[in-house]
Amino acid sequence: MAGYIENVSLPIQPFSDAQASILDFLFPGLARMSTAVQWYLRIDLRVYAPLLCYFGLFVFICGRTCMYLWALLETYCTSTVHLRYREDAYDMLMLWTSSQSFAQNARSSLVTTDLASSLNRSRNDPSNGGDANKKTLYYTPWNGRFLMRYKGRRLVFRRQYQVGDFSSREELSISCFGRSPQILKELLSECRTEYAKLVQGKTCLYRHQDHAWVRSKVSDIRRTSTVILDKDRKTELLEDIRDFLEPTSQQWYSNRGIPYRKGYLLHGPPGTGKSSLSLSIAGHFSLDIYILKLSAINEAILESLFAKLPSHCVILLEDIDAVSSNRDAETKDPRQMATGSPSRESKSGNVSLSALLNVIDGVGSQEGRILIMTTNHITRLDEALIRPGRVDKKVELGLADNTMTADLFCLVFKPVQEDVALPEDAQSGDNTKVHEAAVSQREEAERVEQLAKEFAGNVPELKFSPAEIFSFLLEHRKSPEEAIGNVEKLISKPIEAKATPPRISEDVKPEDALPETASKPEFKTEVYVSNGL
Repeated sequence: MAGYIENVSLPIQPFSDAQASILDFLFPGLARMSTAVQWYLRIDLRVYAPLLCYFGLFVFICGRTCMYLWALLETYCTSTVHLRYREDAYDMLMLWTSSQSFAQNARSSLVTTDLASSLNRSRNDPSNGGDANKKTLYYTPWNGRFLMRYKGRRLVFRRQYQVGDFSSREELSISCFGRSPQILKELLSECRTEYAKLVQGKTCLYRHQDHAWVRSKVSDIRRTSTVILDKDRKTELLEDIRDFLEPTSQQWYSNRGIPYRKGYLLHGPPGTGKSSLSLSIAGHFSLDIYILKLSAINEAILESLFAKLPSHCVILLEDIDAVSSNRDAETKDPRQMATGSPSRESKSGNVSLSALLNVIDGVGSQEGRILIMTTNHITRLDEALIRPGRVDKKVELGLADNTMTADLFCLVFKPVQEDVALPEDAQSGDNTKVHEAAVSQREEAERVEQLAKEFAGNVPELKFSPAEIFSFLLEHRKSPEEAIGNVEKLISKPIEAKATPPRISEDVKPEDALPETASKPEFKTEVYVSNGL
Protein backbone atom coordinates (compact mmCIF):
# COMPACT_ATOMS: atom_id res chain seq x y z
CA MET A 1 0.00 0.00 0.00
CA ALA A 2 1.35 3.35 -1.05
CA GLY A 3 0.43 4.99 2.26
CA TYR A 4 2.82 2.81 4.27
CA ILE A 5 6.53 3.46 4.55
CA GLU A 6 8.27 0.30 3.36
CA ASN A 7 11.73 1.24 4.65
CA VAL A 8 11.94 2.98 8.05
CA SER A 9 15.38 4.24 7.09
CA LEU A 10 13.84 6.48 4.43
CA PRO A 11 13.63 10.14 5.48
CA ILE A 12 10.21 11.20 6.85
CA GLN A 13 8.76 14.07 4.91
CA PRO A 14 7.21 16.81 7.10
CA PHE A 15 4.04 18.76 6.32
CA SER A 16 4.29 21.70 4.02
CA ASP A 17 4.18 25.13 5.59
CA ALA A 18 0.58 25.71 4.49
CA GLN A 19 -0.59 22.34 5.81
CA ALA A 20 1.27 22.83 9.11
CA SER A 21 -0.31 26.27 9.65
CA ILE A 22 -3.84 25.00 9.03
CA LEU A 23 -3.42 21.87 11.16
CA ASP A 24 -1.87 23.84 14.03
CA PHE A 25 -4.88 26.16 13.97
CA LEU A 26 -7.40 23.31 13.99
CA PHE A 27 -5.38 20.83 16.09
CA PRO A 28 -2.85 22.79 18.16
CA GLY A 29 0.47 20.95 18.42
CA LEU A 30 -0.27 18.30 15.76
CA ALA A 31 2.38 19.55 13.33
CA ARG A 32 5.11 19.20 15.94
CA MET A 33 3.95 15.71 16.86
CA SER A 34 3.60 14.56 13.24
CA THR A 35 7.19 13.29 12.95
CA ALA A 36 6.88 11.04 15.98
CA VAL A 37 3.43 9.81 14.86
CA GLN A 38 4.68 8.96 11.36
CA TRP A 39 7.70 7.08 12.73
CA TYR A 40 5.63 5.14 15.27
CA LEU A 41 2.68 4.28 12.99
CA ARG A 42 4.82 4.05 9.84
CA ILE A 43 2.39 6.06 7.79
CA ASP A 44 2.72 9.19 5.75
CA LEU A 45 0.42 11.78 7.35
CA ARG A 46 0.75 14.01 4.32
CA VAL A 47 -1.69 11.68 2.57
CA TYR A 48 -4.31 12.32 5.28
CA ALA A 49 -3.63 16.05 5.66
CA PRO A 50 -6.61 17.16 3.46
CA LEU A 51 -8.94 14.83 5.35
CA LEU A 52 -7.69 16.17 8.71
CA CYS A 53 -8.16 19.74 7.48
CA TYR A 54 -11.75 19.12 6.39
CA PHE A 55 -12.58 17.32 9.62
CA GLY A 56 -11.03 20.03 11.80
CA LEU A 57 -12.78 22.74 9.85
CA PHE A 58 -16.09 20.93 10.28
CA VAL A 59 -15.59 20.64 14.06
CA PHE A 60 -14.56 24.29 14.28
CA ILE A 61 -17.62 25.50 12.38
CA CYS A 62 -19.95 23.30 14.43
CA GLY A 63 -18.47 24.62 17.68
CA ARG A 64 -18.79 28.22 16.61
CA THR A 65 -22.31 27.62 15.39
CA CYS A 66 -23.36 26.04 18.67
CA MET A 67 -21.87 28.92 20.62
CA TYR A 68 -23.68 31.42 18.42
CA LEU A 69 -27.00 29.59 18.70
CA TRP A 70 -26.59 29.28 22.49
CA ALA A 71 -25.87 33.01 22.72
CA LEU A 72 -29.02 33.73 20.71
CA LEU A 73 -30.97 31.37 22.96
CA GLU A 74 -29.71 33.09 26.11
CA THR A 75 -30.38 36.54 24.70
CA TYR A 76 -33.87 36.05 23.29
CA CYS A 77 -35.29 32.88 24.83
CA THR A 78 -34.18 32.97 28.47
CA SER A 79 -34.66 35.28 31.44
CA THR A 80 -31.82 35.96 33.89
CA VAL A 81 -31.51 37.63 37.27
CA HIS A 82 -28.04 38.75 38.41
CA LEU A 83 -27.11 39.25 42.05
CA ARG A 84 -24.34 41.42 43.46
CA TYR A 85 -21.80 39.78 45.72
CA ARG A 86 -22.43 40.13 49.47
CA GLU A 87 -25.65 42.08 49.20
CA ASP A 88 -28.71 40.90 51.11
CA ALA A 89 -30.27 39.28 48.04
CA TYR A 90 -27.05 37.34 47.46
CA ASP A 91 -27.02 36.04 51.03
CA MET A 92 -30.69 35.13 50.83
CA LEU A 93 -30.17 33.01 47.71
CA MET A 94 -26.98 31.36 48.99
CA LEU A 95 -28.61 30.34 52.27
CA TRP A 96 -31.49 28.81 50.35
CA THR A 97 -29.14 27.11 47.91
CA SER A 98 -27.05 25.49 50.65
CA SER A 99 -30.08 23.42 51.71
CA GLN A 100 -30.96 22.16 48.20
CA SER A 101 -30.10 18.70 46.92
CA PHE A 102 -28.48 19.92 43.70
CA ALA A 103 -25.97 21.91 45.75
CA GLN A 104 -25.06 18.87 47.82
CA ASN A 105 -24.50 16.77 44.68
CA ALA A 106 -22.70 19.39 42.60
CA ARG A 107 -19.41 18.16 41.13
CA SER A 108 -17.77 21.53 41.85
CA SER A 109 -18.54 22.89 45.31
CA LEU A 110 -17.27 25.55 47.68
CA VAL A 111 -17.30 24.47 51.31
CA THR A 112 -17.38 27.06 54.08
CA THR A 113 -18.11 27.17 57.78
CA ASP A 114 -19.20 30.79 57.97
CA LEU A 115 -22.03 30.90 55.44
CA ALA A 116 -24.64 31.37 58.17
CA SER A 117 -22.40 32.52 60.98
CA SER A 118 -23.47 36.09 60.39
CA LEU A 119 -27.02 34.95 61.06
CA ASN A 120 -25.93 33.74 64.48
CA ARG A 121 -27.77 30.45 64.26
CA SER A 122 -28.53 28.71 67.50
CA ARG A 123 -25.67 26.75 68.97
CA ASN A 124 -28.19 23.97 69.50
CA ASP A 125 -28.86 23.76 65.77
CA PRO A 126 -29.38 20.06 64.91
CA SER A 127 -27.12 20.51 61.89
CA ASN A 128 -24.28 20.71 64.37
CA GLY A 129 -24.81 17.09 65.27
CA GLY A 130 -25.83 18.02 68.80
CA ASP A 131 -22.40 19.44 69.57
CA ALA A 132 -22.54 23.17 70.22
CA ASN A 133 -18.80 23.51 69.59
CA LYS A 134 -18.84 21.96 66.12
CA LYS A 135 -18.65 24.10 63.03
CA THR A 136 -21.25 23.22 60.43
CA LEU A 137 -20.02 22.69 56.87
CA TYR A 138 -22.04 24.35 54.11
CA TYR A 139 -21.66 23.29 50.47
CA THR A 140 -22.59 25.60 47.62
CA PRO A 141 -22.05 25.22 43.85
CA TRP A 142 -18.87 26.85 42.60
CA ASN A 143 -17.40 27.92 39.25
CA GLY A 144 -19.84 26.59 36.70
CA ARG A 145 -23.43 26.17 35.50
CA PHE A 146 -25.73 23.89 37.46
CA LEU A 147 -29.21 22.69 36.59
CA MET A 148 -31.83 22.71 39.31
CA ARG A 149 -35.57 22.22 39.46
CA TYR A 150 -37.97 24.61 41.15
CA LYS A 151 -41.74 24.16 41.03
CA GLY A 152 -41.40 21.83 38.07
CA ARG A 153 -39.28 24.27 36.04
CA ARG A 154 -35.65 23.79 35.02
CA LEU A 155 -33.45 26.64 36.14
CA VAL A 156 -29.77 27.32 35.56
CA PHE A 157 -27.70 28.37 38.55
CA ARG A 158 -24.49 30.09 37.42
CA ARG A 159 -21.68 31.05 39.74
CA GLN A 160 -18.30 32.17 38.46
CA TYR A 161 -15.22 33.67 40.05
CA GLN A 162 -13.66 36.12 37.63
CA VAL A 163 -9.99 36.96 38.17
CA GLY A 164 -8.91 40.28 36.67
CA ASP A 165 -5.62 42.11 36.39
CA PHE A 166 -6.42 44.52 39.22
CA SER A 167 -9.39 42.99 41.02
CA SER A 168 -11.43 39.83 41.28
CA ARG A 169 -15.14 39.43 41.65
CA GLU A 170 -17.76 36.76 42.00
CA GLU A 171 -20.69 36.63 39.58
CA LEU A 172 -23.95 34.94 40.50
CA SER A 173 -27.08 34.57 38.39
CA ILE A 174 -30.10 32.32 37.91
CA SER A 175 -31.81 31.78 34.56
CA CYS A 176 -34.92 30.09 33.20
CA PHE A 177 -36.14 29.23 29.72
CA GLY A 178 -38.82 31.64 28.56
CA ARG A 179 -39.20 35.37 28.29
CA SER A 180 -41.02 35.72 31.61
CA PRO A 181 -38.85 36.00 34.76
CA GLN A 182 -41.82 35.35 37.06
CA ILE A 183 -40.52 31.97 38.24
CA LEU A 184 -37.21 33.62 39.21
CA LYS A 185 -39.01 36.31 41.18
CA GLU A 186 -41.02 33.63 42.98
CA LEU A 187 -37.79 31.85 43.90
CA LEU A 188 -36.20 35.02 45.27
CA SER A 189 -39.39 35.82 47.15
CA GLU A 190 -39.24 32.41 48.81
CA CYS A 191 -35.57 33.00 49.67
CA ARG A 192 -36.50 36.31 51.27
CA THR A 193 -39.27 34.65 53.29
CA GLU A 194 -36.90 32.00 54.61
CA TYR A 195 -34.33 34.65 55.39
CA ALA A 196 -36.92 36.75 57.25
CA LYS A 197 -37.69 33.74 59.46
CA LEU A 198 -34.01 33.45 60.39
CA VAL A 199 -33.63 37.12 61.31
CA GLN A 200 -37.02 37.49 63.00
CA GLY A 201 -36.53 38.87 66.48
CA LYS A 202 -32.90 39.73 65.72
CA THR A 203 -30.89 42.82 64.92
CA CYS A 204 -28.72 42.92 61.80
CA LEU A 205 -25.34 44.62 62.25
CA TYR A 206 -23.58 45.97 59.17
CA ARG A 207 -19.99 47.12 58.90
CA HIS A 208 -18.14 48.67 56.00
CA GLN A 209 -15.87 46.67 53.73
CA ASP A 210 -14.17 48.75 51.05
CA HIS A 211 -16.98 50.79 49.47
CA ALA A 212 -19.90 48.59 50.54
CA TRP A 213 -21.87 47.60 53.61
CA VAL A 214 -21.47 43.97 54.64
CA ARG A 215 -23.59 42.24 57.24
CA SER A 216 -21.17 41.24 59.98
CA LYS A 217 -23.60 39.39 62.24
CA VAL A 218 -27.18 39.03 63.34
CA SER A 219 -27.64 39.18 67.09
CA ASP A 220 -30.61 38.71 69.36
CA ILE A 221 -32.50 41.89 70.11
CA ARG A 222 -31.11 43.53 73.21
CA ARG A 223 -33.96 44.71 75.40
CA THR A 224 -33.75 48.32 76.49
CA SER A 225 -34.37 47.16 80.05
CA THR A 226 -30.91 45.57 80.06
CA VAL A 227 -29.25 48.94 79.37
CA ILE A 228 -28.87 50.52 82.78
CA LEU A 229 -29.22 54.30 82.86
CA ASP A 230 -31.65 56.87 84.21
CA LYS A 231 -35.15 55.55 83.48
CA ASP A 232 -36.70 58.95 82.80
CA ARG A 233 -33.96 59.89 80.36
CA LYS A 234 -34.18 56.54 78.61
CA THR A 235 -37.96 56.79 78.31
CA GLU A 236 -37.68 60.33 76.96
CA LEU A 237 -35.15 59.23 74.36
CA LEU A 238 -37.22 56.24 73.21
CA GLU A 239 -40.38 58.31 72.98
CA ASP A 240 -38.60 60.89 70.86
CA ILE A 241 -37.42 58.20 68.42
CA ARG A 242 -40.86 56.55 68.38
CA ASP A 243 -42.45 59.86 67.46
CA PHE A 244 -39.93 60.34 64.65
CA LEU A 245 -40.68 56.88 63.21
CA GLU A 246 -44.46 57.36 63.22
CA PRO A 247 -45.90 56.88 59.69
CA THR A 248 -47.36 60.37 59.76
CA SER A 249 -44.12 62.04 60.78
CA GLN A 250 -42.48 61.81 57.36
CA GLN A 251 -45.43 63.53 55.70
CA TRP A 252 -45.37 66.21 58.40
CA TYR A 253 -41.69 66.89 57.72
CA SER A 254 -42.28 66.91 53.96
CA ASN A 255 -45.22 69.34 54.14
CA ARG A 256 -43.06 71.85 55.97
CA GLY A 257 -39.92 71.35 53.88
CA ILE A 258 -37.92 70.01 56.83
CA PRO A 259 -35.35 67.25 56.12
CA TYR A 260 -36.64 63.98 57.57
CA ARG A 261 -33.73 62.85 59.70
CA LYS A 262 -32.75 62.70 63.34
CA GLY A 263 -29.44 63.08 65.12
CA TYR A 264 -28.33 62.12 68.64
CA LEU A 265 -25.07 62.47 70.54
CA LEU A 266 -24.23 60.01 73.32
CA HIS A 267 -21.27 61.12 75.37
CA GLY A 268 -19.63 60.06 78.57
CA PRO A 269 -16.68 58.09 79.98
CA PRO A 270 -15.79 54.69 78.52
CA GLY A 271 -17.92 51.78 79.71
CA THR A 272 -21.09 53.78 80.31
CA GLY A 273 -23.15 51.94 77.68
CA LYS A 274 -23.11 54.19 74.62
CA SER A 275 -22.75 51.38 72.08
CA SER A 276 -25.10 49.11 74.04
CA LEU A 277 -27.77 51.78 74.09
CA SER A 278 -27.42 52.30 70.33
CA LEU A 279 -27.80 48.56 69.71
CA SER A 280 -30.84 48.30 71.96
CA ILE A 281 -32.47 51.27 70.19
CA ALA A 282 -32.08 49.53 66.83
CA GLY A 283 -33.55 46.31 68.20
CA HIS A 284 -36.38 48.08 70.04
CA PHE A 285 -37.64 49.65 66.81
CA SER A 286 -36.78 46.66 64.56
CA LEU A 287 -34.17 48.60 62.59
CA ASP A 288 -30.86 47.49 61.16
CA ILE A 289 -27.78 49.21 62.55
CA TYR A 290 -24.85 50.33 60.40
CA ILE A 291 -21.63 50.83 62.36
CA LEU A 292 -18.98 53.14 60.97
CA LYS A 293 -15.52 53.95 62.31
CA LEU A 294 -14.37 57.21 60.79
CA SER A 295 -10.72 56.59 61.59
CA ALA A 296 -10.63 53.64 59.17
CA ILE A 297 -11.99 55.28 56.00
CA ASN A 298 -11.41 58.26 53.73
CA GLU A 299 -13.81 60.86 52.41
CA ALA A 300 -14.66 59.05 49.16
CA ILE A 301 -15.62 55.88 51.04
CA LEU A 302 -17.62 57.92 53.56
CA GLU A 303 -19.73 59.52 50.82
CA SER A 304 -20.23 56.18 49.09
CA LEU A 305 -21.32 54.42 52.28
CA PHE A 306 -23.80 57.13 53.27
CA ALA A 307 -25.28 57.07 49.76
CA LYS A 308 -25.96 53.33 50.12
CA LEU A 309 -27.83 53.57 53.43
CA PRO A 310 -31.46 52.39 53.38
CA SER A 311 -34.24 54.85 54.11
CA HIS A 312 -34.94 53.57 57.63
CA CYS A 313 -31.98 52.48 59.72
CA VAL A 314 -29.68 53.45 62.57
CA ILE A 315 -26.24 54.71 61.56
CA LEU A 316 -23.75 54.63 64.43
CA LEU A 317 -20.64 56.82 64.20
CA GLU A 318 -18.31 55.64 66.94
CA ASP A 319 -15.61 57.88 68.42
CA ILE A 320 -16.76 60.92 66.50
CA ASP A 321 -13.96 62.95 68.10
CA ALA A 322 -11.59 61.32 65.59
CA VAL A 323 -12.69 64.08 63.21
CA SER A 324 -11.80 67.67 63.93
CA SER A 325 -11.62 70.90 62.02
CA ASN A 326 -8.37 72.26 60.74
CA ARG A 327 -8.59 75.31 62.91
CA ASP A 328 -8.57 73.13 66.02
CA ALA A 329 -4.98 72.19 65.19
CA GLU A 330 -4.00 75.82 65.45
CA THR A 331 -5.46 76.37 68.92
CA LYS A 332 -3.83 75.50 72.18
CA ASP A 333 -5.32 74.20 75.39
CA PRO A 334 -5.33 77.08 77.92
CA ARG A 335 -4.42 74.69 80.72
CA GLN A 336 -1.34 73.56 78.77
CA MET A 337 -0.40 77.18 78.18
CA ALA A 338 -0.67 77.86 81.92
CA THR A 339 1.63 74.94 82.75
CA GLY A 340 4.05 75.76 79.97
CA SER A 341 3.68 72.35 78.32
CA PRO A 342 3.62 72.21 74.53
CA SER A 343 0.22 72.14 72.88
CA ARG A 344 -1.01 68.98 71.29
CA GLU A 345 -2.53 69.48 67.88
CA SER A 346 -5.94 67.99 67.30
CA LYS A 347 -5.58 64.70 65.61
CA SER A 348 -7.37 64.55 62.28
CA GLY A 349 -8.26 61.31 60.67
CA ASN A 350 -8.69 60.62 56.95
CA VAL A 351 -12.10 62.32 57.01
CA SER A 352 -12.27 66.09 57.29
CA LEU A 353 -14.93 67.88 59.28
CA SER A 354 -16.41 69.51 56.18
CA ALA A 355 -16.83 66.12 54.46
CA LEU A 356 -18.57 64.69 57.51
CA LEU A 357 -20.92 67.66 57.79
CA ASN A 358 -21.77 67.33 54.12
CA VAL A 359 -22.89 63.69 54.39
CA ILE A 360 -24.80 64.34 57.62
CA ASP A 361 -27.02 67.16 56.43
CA GLY A 362 -25.75 68.27 53.04
CA VAL A 363 -27.92 68.76 49.97
CA GLY A 364 -27.59 65.12 48.90
CA SER A 365 -27.63 63.55 52.37
CA GLN A 366 -29.83 60.55 53.07
CA GLU A 367 -33.21 61.06 54.75
CA GLY A 368 -35.17 58.77 57.04
CA ARG A 369 -32.17 57.54 58.99
CA ILE A 370 -31.41 57.94 62.69
CA LEU A 371 -27.86 59.15 63.26
CA ILE A 372 -26.23 58.30 66.59
CA MET A 373 -22.78 59.67 67.35
CA THR A 374 -20.75 58.57 70.35
CA THR A 375 -17.74 60.12 72.00
CA ASN A 376 -15.77 59.84 75.21
CA HIS A 377 -14.62 63.44 74.99
CA ILE A 378 -17.34 65.92 74.07
CA THR A 379 -14.95 68.82 74.69
CA ARG A 380 -12.93 67.76 71.66
CA LEU A 381 -15.86 68.11 69.28
CA ASP A 382 -16.24 71.11 67.05
CA GLU A 383 -19.30 73.24 67.75
CA ALA A 384 -20.33 73.04 64.10
CA LEU A 385 -20.63 69.26 64.38
CA ILE A 386 -22.99 69.24 67.34
CA ARG A 387 -24.98 72.40 66.72
CA PRO A 388 -28.81 72.30 66.70
CA GLY A 389 -30.09 70.85 63.45
CA ARG A 390 -27.36 68.27 63.25
CA VAL A 391 -27.69 66.94 66.77
CA ASP A 392 -31.27 67.13 68.02
CA LYS A 393 -30.57 65.65 71.43
CA LYS A 394 -27.47 65.23 73.58
CA VAL A 395 -27.52 62.49 76.18
CA GLU A 396 -24.77 62.25 78.77
CA LEU A 397 -24.11 58.79 80.19
CA GLY A 398 -22.25 59.12 83.45
CA LEU A 399 -20.68 56.84 86.03
CA ALA A 400 -22.84 54.58 88.13
CA ASP A 401 -24.78 56.01 91.08
CA ASN A 402 -26.53 53.96 93.78
CA THR A 403 -29.67 53.44 91.68
CA MET A 404 -27.75 52.21 88.66
CA THR A 405 -25.59 49.94 90.82
CA ALA A 406 -28.71 48.37 92.35
CA ASP A 407 -30.27 47.93 88.90
CA LEU A 408 -27.14 46.18 87.66
CA PHE A 409 -27.24 43.86 90.68
CA CYS A 410 -30.88 42.99 89.99
CA LEU A 411 -30.14 42.46 86.29
CA VAL A 412 -27.55 39.80 87.13
CA PHE A 413 -29.17 38.05 90.09
CA LYS A 414 -32.90 38.66 89.83
CA PRO A 415 -34.58 35.49 88.51
CA VAL A 416 -36.45 35.61 85.22
CA GLN A 417 -39.04 33.19 83.97
CA GLU A 418 -36.59 31.31 81.75
CA ASP A 419 -34.24 30.68 84.70
CA VAL A 420 -36.79 28.80 86.84
CA ALA A 421 -37.29 25.14 85.95
CA LEU A 422 -40.79 23.98 86.89
CA PRO A 423 -41.23 20.58 88.54
CA GLU A 424 -42.39 17.74 86.30
CA ASP A 425 -45.83 17.64 87.90
CA ALA A 426 -46.12 21.41 87.43
CA GLN A 427 -45.28 21.06 83.75
CA SER A 428 -48.01 18.45 83.39
CA GLY A 429 -50.65 20.97 84.43
CA ASP A 430 -50.69 20.98 88.25
CA ASN A 431 -51.84 24.55 89.00
CA THR A 432 -50.81 24.24 92.65
CA LYS A 433 -47.18 23.54 91.72
CA VAL A 434 -47.21 26.35 89.18
CA HIS A 435 -48.48 28.75 91.85
CA GLU A 436 -45.85 27.60 94.33
CA ALA A 437 -43.12 28.09 91.74
CA ALA A 438 -44.39 31.60 90.98
CA VAL A 439 -44.47 32.48 94.68
CA SER A 440 -40.96 31.13 95.16
CA GLN A 441 -39.71 33.19 92.23
CA ARG A 442 -41.38 36.34 93.58
CA GLU A 443 -39.86 35.81 97.03
CA GLU A 444 -36.42 35.33 95.49
CA ALA A 445 -36.86 38.54 93.51
CA GLU A 446 -37.73 40.46 96.67
CA ARG A 447 -34.70 39.02 98.43
CA VAL A 448 -32.42 40.05 95.56
CA GLU A 449 -33.83 43.57 95.67
CA GLN A 450 -32.92 43.86 99.34
CA LEU A 451 -29.42 42.55 98.63
CA ALA A 452 -29.12 45.03 95.76
CA LYS A 453 -29.67 47.93 98.15
CA GLU A 454 -27.01 46.54 100.46
CA PHE A 455 -24.55 46.09 97.59
CA ALA A 456 -25.22 49.59 96.23
CA GLY A 457 -24.62 51.05 99.68
CA ASN A 458 -21.16 49.47 99.78
CA VAL A 459 -20.08 50.73 96.35
CA PRO A 460 -19.00 54.39 96.16
CA GLU A 461 -21.12 56.52 93.88
CA LEU A 462 -19.74 57.96 90.64
CA LYS A 463 -16.48 56.09 90.91
CA PHE A 464 -17.02 53.10 88.65
CA SER A 465 -18.49 52.78 85.18
CA PRO A 466 -21.48 50.45 84.71
CA ALA A 467 -19.25 48.14 82.67
CA GLU A 468 -16.80 47.72 85.56
CA ILE A 469 -19.56 46.91 88.05
CA PHE A 470 -21.27 44.56 85.61
CA SER A 471 -18.03 42.71 84.92
CA PHE A 472 -17.47 42.26 88.67
CA LEU A 473 -21.00 40.94 89.17
CA LEU A 474 -20.59 38.43 86.34
CA GLU A 475 -17.59 36.96 88.13
CA HIS A 476 -19.87 36.14 91.08
CA ARG A 477 -23.13 35.59 89.19
CA LYS A 478 -23.85 32.28 90.93
CA SER A 479 -24.20 33.82 94.38
CA PRO A 480 -25.38 37.35 95.26
CA GLU A 481 -24.04 36.93 98.78
CA GLU A 482 -20.61 36.15 97.34
CA ALA A 483 -20.71 39.35 95.29
CA ILE A 484 -21.50 41.38 98.42
CA GLY A 485 -18.78 39.59 100.39
CA ASN A 486 -16.14 40.38 97.76
CA VAL A 487 -17.15 43.99 97.11
CA GLU A 488 -13.88 45.15 98.67
CA LYS A 489 -12.04 43.66 95.67
CA LEU A 490 -14.00 46.00 93.42
CA ILE A 491 -13.45 49.03 95.60
CA SER A 492 -9.72 48.40 95.99
CA LYS A 493 -9.12 48.30 92.23
CA PRO A 494 -7.07 51.22 90.90
CA ILE A 495 -9.36 53.61 89.09
CA GLU A 496 -8.29 55.51 86.02
CA ALA A 497 -9.41 59.07 85.60
CA LYS A 498 -12.76 59.03 83.84
CA ALA A 499 -14.01 62.54 84.36
CA THR A 500 -14.41 64.42 81.12
CA PRO A 501 -12.68 67.81 81.28
CA PRO A 502 -15.09 70.72 81.06
CA ARG A 503 -15.32 72.80 77.93
CA ILE A 504 -13.24 75.95 78.32
CA SER A 505 -14.51 79.23 76.96
CA GLU A 506 -12.42 82.25 76.12
CA ASP A 507 -13.42 84.18 79.25
CA VAL A 508 -12.51 81.38 81.67
CA LYS A 509 -9.08 81.39 83.23
CA PRO A 510 -7.10 78.13 83.08
CA GLU A 511 -6.90 77.85 86.86
CA ASP A 512 -10.68 78.37 87.16
CA ALA A 513 -11.38 75.55 84.74
CA LEU A 514 -9.89 72.92 87.07
CA PRO A 515 -12.23 72.40 90.03
CA GLU A 516 -10.73 71.18 93.26
CA THR A 517 -13.44 68.57 93.82
CA ALA A 518 -15.43 66.67 91.27
CA SER A 519 -19.09 67.53 91.53
CA LYS A 520 -21.69 64.86 91.01
CA PRO A 521 -22.36 64.53 87.26
CA GLU A 522 -25.95 64.06 86.28
CA PHE A 523 -27.59 62.60 83.23
CA LYS A 524 -28.03 65.57 81.03
CA THR A 525 -30.20 65.82 77.97
CA GLU A 526 -30.09 68.84 75.71
CA VAL A 527 -32.93 69.01 73.22
CA TYR A 528 -32.89 70.93 69.98
CA VAL A 529 -35.48 71.30 67.28
CA SER A 530 -34.24 70.19 63.88
CA ASN A 531 -34.97 72.96 61.39
CA GLY A 532 -32.90 71.64 58.51
CA LEU A 533 -30.49 74.56 58.58
